[in-house]
Amino acid sequence: MSRIRRLFMGSGAAAAASYGFALYVNDDIDDLTLRWGRYFSVPAVHGSSEKPKLVVLGSGWGAMSLIRKLDLDIVDLTVVSPRPYFFYTPLLAGSATGTVSHSNIAEPVRHAVFRDGVEKGRYIQASCQDVDFKNKKVRCAVEGTHVDVPYDKLVVAVGAQPATFGIKGVQENAYFLKELEDGVAVRSKVLSLIEKASALHNLKGAEKDAGTQTEIDRLLHFVVVGGGPTGTELCGELSDLLKKDVAKGFPEVAERVKITLVEGLPRILSMFDEGLANYAQKHLGQRDIDIRTNKFVAEVSTTQATLKDAKSKDLETIDYGMLVWAAGITTRPLVRSLMDAIGKDRGQDSRRGLKVDEFLQVQGADDVYAIGDCAVSGLPPTAQVASQQGKYLGRILREEFSNIVKGEEAATVVPQFEYKDKGKMAYIGGGEGVVEMTMSSEKKSSPSGELDYSFWRALHGAVGEPRIAGQSGFMIWRSVYFSMLLSAKNRVAIAGDWARTFLFGRDITTPPQQE
Repeated sequence: MSRIRRLFMGSGAAAAASYGFALYVNDDIDDLTLRWGRYFSVPAVHGSSEKPKLVVLGSGWGAMSLIRKLDLDIVDLTVVSPRPYFFYTPLLAGSATGTVSHSNIAEPVRHAVFRDGVEKGRYIQASCQDVDFKNKKVRCAVEGTHVDVPYDKLVVAVGAQPATFGIKGVQENAYFLKELEDGVAVRSKVLSLIEKASALHNLKGAEKDAGTQTEIDRLLHFVVVGGGPTGTELCGELSDLLKKDVAKGFPEVAERVKITLVEGLPRILSMFDEGLANYAQKHLGQRDIDIRTNKFVAEVSTTQATLKDAKSKDLETIDYGMLVWAAGITTRPLVRSLMDAIGKDRGQDSRRGLKVDEFLQVQGADDVYAIGDCAVSGLPPTAQVASQQGKYLGRILREEFSNIVKGEEAATVVPQFEYKDKGKMAYIGGGEGVVEMTMSSEKKSSPSGELDYSFWRALHGAVGEPRIAGQSGFMIWRSVYFSMLLSAKNRVAIAGDWARTFLFGRDITTPPQQE
């Protein structure tokens, strides 16, 4: 019994340490006081007969990070989004190949409005059509009808949508990788094309038919446009799927599969350190991925893509079975309409989204905030930025709402939002990754007042901040993203997916396609 007791105690201590580490890494230590502090505190005396009404538009990184920082006992929260779940975008490429299940990287929005099993906010599955800034109402479309939702404070966190740059044929013929259903569609298409190619290969006399052989090669050509983290990681995941699972299940056509990565800039991962980007490019090339830099897509048809050389302007046509577009984002129609409603004369003169000030307040609109990809704040449109903005704004609003219900005056000094870049990571296939770590210099550990990180430099030979590539980069990539999963359920499910993939491989059963 003592041995079993020690095992349980050790497991409990490990789980607690892991939980504490995740809170620390993700700047969520205040979750402890928010979640458990109310059991030991005296209930606030309400100075107002009604709780302030907060409406949050969206269910992405910014929205969910904000909601999790709120005290739902002191705010009347309404979340409006056509998507009833949050999904973990860093693992979207993995869901497109079956490394992880798409359902395991999703978390229902309704879970976020519950505290201790009690619903303390409301979620409305609807699309926001317009905002009446004067009367503080949000107009929503729900199953053919319209509903007006009043607010005291409004947070716009609707994200962005893929940018096609007006290129002919992209919207009609390309697959995208922005939403959860996109990952499902990409996986279904990949396996369907491989099945079709295998069927053609096995036809009697096919080996002598030049037309059939050409069609097989076309079906097995996967083109990814966009050499940023999304496109690069998808190529890495596809190479894993093809070299490990397709090679076993479809040996007759596996060696004919081709992956092409198209990037308009001189190198992929242009936002990374050049050395890391070059390492990633070389590694992907060694995994038989054809990387075409300095190439822009000029036109896309159902079976062909026309590429233009950035220097010579020469055109080249390539046949493909599937083309995935991961080449940038643009503003959603709702955001553009809100920008027009506020007007350029009141500060909304950017084409990239809603301009906000240093407190994330929308310029020209009272009591309205914008966070994430739909906000123009001078920061890159990444999940890391959206998450930090959401946490910052959630804490600010929590403090403000607390003062309201207590009947106290609002804080005279509100801290500005400060973004802390924690680095960049990307998976590049074959159990390798690239990591560019950005170390904060807030803590003093040397006479000069700057952190020298001698351990990291000695370990990785770094002159400046750590640049890590290879298997150690992959382990950091996986560990950090695992710690950022929102719930224990997701962590258990994703750990199970990784174990299943390692032990048994990916499922190559073709799922039903959504037309």
